[in-house]
Amino acid sequence: MAFKGTKTERPRDVKVPVSALAALEEHRKRQEEFREQFGPDYRAELDLIFANPDGTPLRPNSVSSVVSLLFRRLGLPKGASLHSLRHSHGSHLLADGVPLPVVSERLGHSSVRTTAEVYAHAIRGQDDEAALRWDEFQRRGTGDRAERKLQ
Repeated sequence: MAFKGTKTERPRDVKVPVSALAALEEHRKRQEEFREQFGPDYRAELDLIFANPDGTPLRPNSVSSVVSLLFRRLGLPKGASLHSLRHSHGSHLLADGVPLPVVSERLGHSSVRTTAEVYAHAIRGQDDEAALRWDEFQRRGTGDRAERKLQ
């Protein structure tokens, strides 16, 4: 089995939340149990994070089918996929105010424009927040000028 790189063939560092690191650590402990069970037959040289019990790579279609089954059990809309999770991640980050360039980099897009076009729905509706922030900026600026006049 051949492993596929990124579209650009360049590695990309992505910060992983502490909660995900804890889950990965628990997963690694379960893998260690399999490693012990399989002994020298375990494919340790691959050092995969997600693998079959014997350490061999998971097949992409088996991962997709397990995810699809999980989504059905959760009552998610038909057609939800792993890519849907990626899209949800980007959408939620933008809707929560994470700057566009940060989300673009996190998703590995070649340009911020790509992210803006794909995730425009998550950026819209933030005009109220922009107006509030402008008012706050103006108040801070007005207060600073008033203080300087008094001095």
